[in-house]
Amino acid sequence: MTLTLADPHCHTFASDGMVGPADLVEGALAAGLGLIAVCDHDTMGAAQEVAGRGEERGLAVVKGMEITTRWPAQTHVLGWFLERPVRSGRGLLDTVRAIHEQDGLAVMPHPFMPTYFASCQPRMLAGLIEAEPIEGIETEFAAPTSGRRKRALEEFYAAHSDRLGGRVGASDSHFGAYDVGRIVTAFEGRSAADFRRELLARRTEPRRRPGRSVPARLLAAQQFRGLVGLPLRRLRGQLQ
Repeated sequence: MTLTLADPHCHTFASDGMVGPADLVEGALAAGLGLIAVCDHDTMGAAQEVAGRGEERGLAVVKGMEITTRWPAQTHVLGWFLERPVRSGRGLLDTVRAIHEQDGLAVMPHPFMPTYFASCQPRMLAGLIEAEPIEGIETEFAAPTSGRRKRALEEFYAAHSDRLGGRVGASDSHFGAYDVGRIVTAFEGRSAADFRRELLARRTEPRRRPGRSVPARLLAAQQFRGLVGLPLRRLRGQLQ
């Protein structure tokens, strides 16, 4: 059967990414990917356009979003296979259940990072999956972590894989061709339906690949967009 490479965690201008839908699709194709998931922060504003452009170019696209849970942790959760946005600002368990209510898949991005904000920590994750299983977890990701935390994540997955779903690799792409496909998930098949099936069967395989350097000016602009622009848009109710 065909083996496809997916980058299932990508951002656009709709949140804090630095590319539009067309450039994201073209970057994914140039990287040899067969599937991406568009997961903008707290909005699905670009999801339909990315999906349409992907269909035109033969790239499978999963519509989703990266949802911010309530303060103070504001843990991030990926929702895949969504048709409508999931409201941000709920508790972690309520967020996962809201994803499941529309037959979406809940996936934990960049867990166990050395920051309380945005990244689900071991005790939080243990409590969540005791109440509600999730369908996937990023075990390879681009966000900074440490060797000790990576080992802790591997041990946690080995102990709880039946409640954590499939292993996922994703670049958390914000720069299109510069970083999309640096970290991927390999799966058998071609389509989004195949990807869903393989994830649920826990047959997905995270992989790391060589990547390009992102220019410093783009890094600085994205940091400003993510740390200043996005919170302001959230406060003004401009994300939907």
